[in-house]
Amino acid sequence: MYKWQRIKALHAQGVGIRQIARDVGVSRNTVRKYLKEAGPPQFKAREYTKELDKFLEEIKVMLAKGYIGTRIYKELKDKGYQGSLASVHRYLRAIKKRVPC
Repeated sequence: MYKWQRIKALHAQGVGIRQIARDVGVSRNTVRKYLKEAGPPQFKAREYTKELDKFLEEIKVMLAKGYIGTRIYKELKDKGYQGSLASVHRYLRAIKKRVPC
C-alpha cells in the first residue's frame, strides 16, 4: 500500500495526525498535505538543460574536423564555457552514442 493510501485509511479510522506520522514514518506536515489532496500525489521529473547544448553545432563541427575531447574543451573555454573537462567527455560520449561519427 502506498503511504498516501495508508495515511488516508488511518485518518478514516480516526487515528490522529501525530500517530499517523509516527506509524507511516513521515512528518506531520506531509500527513496534512496528503489529507488535503483528493487524489494521489503527483510527481514530475525535473527538466534539466545542459550548458553544452548551446555549443552542440560547434562541437559537431569540431568532431568532424577530428578534434579530441581536450581540444574541444579548450576551444569551448575560449568561447565562454564554464564547465569541466569531465563534463565535455561525458557529453561527447552521449553524442557519439546518438549519432555515430
